[in-house]
Amino acid sequence: MKIGQTVSGLVLGAFALVASLASAADAPKDRYYFELKSITAKAELKPEAVKMATPRVLAEAKKAFEHHPQLVAKLDGAPDPKADPDGYRAFLAKGKLKDAYLVNVEITDATELLTPMPDKPGSQQLEIRIALRMLGSHIPDDTLGFTGHGKGKIQQEIGLKVNEHDRQDTWDQVTELAVSAAVKTAMEELELAAKTKPKQKPKPKAH
Repeated sequence: MKIGQTVSGLVLGAFALVASLASAADAPKDRYYFELKSITAKAELKPEAVKMATPRVLAEAKKAFEHHPQLVAKLDGAPDPKADPDGYRAFLAKGKLKDAYLVNVEITDATELLTPMPDKPGSQQLEIRIALRMLGSHIPDDTLGFTGHGKGKIQQEIGLKVNEHDRQDTWDQVTELAVSAAVKTAMEELELAAKTKPKQKPKPKAH
């Protein structure tokens, strides 16, 4: 084999590999519809922390469901899933949606701590953390479809007096981190389930 032929073969092989990788990366991903059903909090959490977390989780979840590239914000014209489940499924298929889910979000941790810093008189540490669990149930079957988990935590050094604006801003940031992580893990679980779902065997033809 000539050297020129070998180099040409390597170049063509490299181009083929790049094209294959690009094709896999550009493959369209499944799309879904998420509908927020409820936000609850564990009973043992402090009411003040829950009061800070709940409206923020609501706002961030709605924003995530509206702007995620694999999620459809609205299903205009969809049949009532309870009255017409088959029609609802047909509507999803026509819109090229993989599935639809009712999403319940549970706040499993919401904590705000102020801790003195003995080595730094006149300073204290503010810690705010939040943890979430998302449960998605199939529409219209109401069977479990996915789970998602997310956490956020920020620790910062402050003075003896808490700046309320900074406190509120920190809660915003922590909640955004937690919701983003929960949606990410939920989408990863759905993607994994789609890959591992066994293909249905074709039904034998009647003779």
